[in-house]
Amino acid sequence: MPAFKSNPSGPADQLPSKAEQFLAAAPRLKRLLPLAAGLFLLAACDKEDDGYFYPSLITEFAELQADGTGTGVSFTTDGGEDYAINSPLGGLQPDAVYRVVCGYEPTGGLRDGLPVARLYTLENAVLLQPSEAPSAEDEPTGVTAVWRGGGYLNLQLTPKTQGGTQLWGYRTDSVRTAASGQAFYHFSLYHRQPDDPYSYSATVYASLPLFQVDGLQPGDSLSFTVLTFEGRKTWRFLY
Repeated sequence: MPAFKSNPSGPADQLPSKAEQFLAAAPRLKRLLPLAAGLFLLAACDKEDDGYFYPSLITEFAELQADGTGTGVSFTTDGGEDYAINSPLGGLQPDAVYRVVCGYEPTGGLRDGLPVARLYTLENAVLLQPSEAPSAEDEPTGVTAVWRGGGYLNLQLTPKTQGGTQLWGYRTDSVRTAASGQAFYHFSLYHRQPDDPYSYSATVYASLPLFQVDGLQPGDSLSFTVLTFEGRKTWRFLY
């Protein structure tokens, strides 16, 4: 899912303080943090005549940076663009980075040398952690897209759920090195949903931090396998 333009589904009627509470509740994971699950609308849309004006947003995976005071002041998209946040978010972990999917609109202004962006939506991106659980017990999921972005392998998934627990991770199934020195990494998705019957489709964003994989070097080959509702499917990339 490269960056794309989208419109929010309705006026953003939740206050920034709700988003701050949402971010503050996230568990700590070294310096790179996941958010608690959910989507928050951050900024009220401007009114145009008698109706609401919905800006055309850019939606993209990003790293949200908090400064030493625990204030979210900027974010970096997977495309390498740095933005200052027009209304900084308080209540975060100091000097931490959060993995998010954000909907934003550049304002055209500058702050401390960075272009300023107004955040409208902020959503959790699950950070996939290593697992050694057997693939035979995987639960299937729908897959909208799998792609490389920044230092991550990103996934947009559509599992069937009734709102219960969904467990996500990844396995390193094998690593092989060719005579040329190129390594071939074979990963697969770990997915469990105990006591969560298949029902309606939900959207889950997830990221595998490739920079945390031991030994992975530029030029190495990656494959990623997911058990989908149509069977196992594999995506391949160069790192």
